[in-house]
Amino acid sequence: AHSMFHPRAFTDGFNADADVPTRARDATARASPSRCVVVGPPGCGKTTLLLRFAAHFVREHPNQRVLFIATRAAMERAQIHGSRHEILNDLSANERLRSIGIKYVESDEDVRAWACFRHAAPAEAQPSCVIVDDLGSMVRGSDRVSREIAYARTLAALHECARDDETGEAKTLVVSEVTDSDTGQAPMLYVYAKWFEEVLQVHEVRDGDGGGVGIWDLQAQSDGASARYSTRSQAG
Repeated sequence: AHSMFHPRAFTDGFNADADVPTRARDATARASPSRCVVVGPPGCGKTTLLLRFAAHFVREHPNQRVLFIATRAAMERAQIHGSRHEILNDLSANERLRSIGIKYVESDEDVRAWACFRHAAPAEAQPSCVIVDDLGSMVRGSDRVSREIAYARTLAALHECARDDETGEAKTLVVSEVTDSDTGQAPMLYVYAKWFEEVLQVHEVRDGDGGGVGIWDLQAQSDGASARYSTRSQAG
């Protein structure tokens, strides 16, 4: 089945290099996942990727809602780069107001509190897609054990709230993380593995001298599908 998490759903319009082909998704791929974590180094444009996915989701599902959970600092960086204004203005004013909500949080406790109380919202206000930008920056804990507990509690709460109360059907859940410098993967990847079926990894494209050139490949771990994009015009 075609997955909603093809990298192109995140990179469309994101300064894509047209001369670089997108690697197709394997036609025999397994059933479409509903949980995805996007992992990449600082400065690779993860917030912009997630905003583009939110806009893509709204276009594909015009009667459904997206909730974008982030820290104010992350959204201010996206505003500085112009990406938030540009992406959300691609949608009509009506689509934006009706379909994409932004909730500012400061900690993993804030995320869990929202997950606990979101049932109080009327059915028509419930999101069909929940996006959490840079969860690691929200997780508190001075040592690995306490952070692991906080991760497990928060991801479990997100998993539970990203299901339809009546049908039990899974809703869409996307989380982004900064690459762990020790492993090159998502922090606490073994915790994510319990609930998340797909990982999209951002890799920097190197020039002939081994340096970065502001061009990135977003690749799905499940089947190798990929898309290329550039952040070169977003200096700042």
